[in-house]
Amino acid sequence: MVRWGVARRGFPQIVPPPADVALQVLWDYLLVARPPAPADVIFVFGSQDLAMPDRAAELHRAGHAPTVLVTGGFGRMTRGVFDQPEALVFRDRLLAAGVPETAIVTETEAGNTLENVRLGLAALRRASRPARSALLVAKGFVTRRAVATFEAQAPDVRVRGCPPTTRLAEAMDRSPDAYAARLAAEIDRLDRYSARGDIARQRVPEAVRDAAWRVRATRRREGLPRRV
Repeated sequence: MVRWGVARRGFPQIVPPPADVALQVLWDYLLVARPPAPADVIFVFGSQDLAMPDRAAELHRAGHAPTVLVTGGFGRMTRGVFDQPEALVFRDRLLAAGVPETAIVTETEAGNTLENVRLGLAALRRASRPARSALLVAKGFVTRRAVATFEAQAPDVRVRGCPPTTRLAEAMDRSPDAYAARLAAEIDRLDRYSARGDIARQRVPEAVRDAAWRVRATRRREGLPRRV
């Protein structure tokens, strides 16, 4: 199975200490995953990673939900890489994996997780497939934010995080130092988006904040950009 989109490159999954400790702490906190259970929809968040539609196809084949919703326009990592919106790239991947076209609903305008949820649920309603339960397919480190977005924006929808993998080494889609920086940035997103009311407020343990601080301090010391 091809696990990654064209935006991925191969990186050795070796992280020197103490970066490996901080990275694992961040991953363990941000990952919110549960075993799949019967649901109304498999809700797939757009990205550059083709492991997302592959996971959705796997869940659909297993009979966990009758409908697959793919949501996403062009993002920072797909603009200039994909020749059509993320949702349509994912739709084509689902079709190739044997998911019937009648089972797929697409939403091609969303540019962030908040819009994914709002516009994705609206697309389901327009298709006469309103959802009261959903399996969320997103990158592992995004699952906490995805679940928290539903908690704030659609609290009546029961959700479960079902990322393609729960293993850190399998999930890394860039160099280890860049991946650590991305996870540290996710902590900032949780704080910022909860303050705006976009997501349910998250309690971030001090150990997790310390891990994010160590990642940022290492990048500053090495003269690396904070944003990746």
